[in-house]
Amino acid sequence: MALHIDRLLETCIKRGASDLHLHVGRQPTLRLHGRLRPLDTKVLEPEDTIGLMKSITPDRCQQELQEQGGTDFGFEFGSEGRFRT
Repeated sequence: MALHIDRLLETCIKRGASDLHLHVGRQPTLRLHGRLRPLDTKVLEPEDTIGLMKSITPDRCQQELQEQGGTDFGFEFGSEGRFRT
């Protein structure tokens, strides 16, 4: 089953998570009340993580993400709010 960033963010909102951690070789993980809680999903493969990030990363940040392994930007998620990554 493919993972979709929209579903992961909806889960964050529903559970009141402050953070969503995406790391190759691990399940997506929420920070709830200061503790890390893995979601009951598959372990992320490199292509999963790339797909999730490409779906929300502005073009201007794609190169920085590839070259440095990280980037910093904000994005709107419908009417639910603004997220920072």
